[in-house]
Amino acid sequence: MLWVIWLLFAVGFFALAYYHWLTSRKFIPPLKITTRPYKQPDSPIKVTMTIAGADIDKPLEDFVHDFNSYLVDNNNMSRRQNILQACGYLLASLTAGFSIFFTM
Repeated sequence: MLWVIWLLFAVGFFALAYYHWLTSRKFIPPLKITTRPYKQPDSPIKVTMTIAGADIDKPLEDFVHDFNSYLVDNNNMSRRQNILQACGYLLASLTAGFSIFFTM
């Protein structure tokens, strides 16, 4: 009867491995700036806005660049973490599977 418990553990660990493998494929998309209508080349409206001589959108562009760099790092770390967790659960599932044969 002990083999049933090992089978439940093997199936449970395999399900967790599969879940983390699927999770490793997901990522947060980069942030995109919506262009202002007067900034588009085909716009009939030609407006320039500056603050103290600097372009008004420069701080936003800098933020988006820095935030997207953070997202890339975060996505890479999350992917690695989920792959390692999937490998660990797969190893636990295989160990539980082999234990079934040792308890029969």
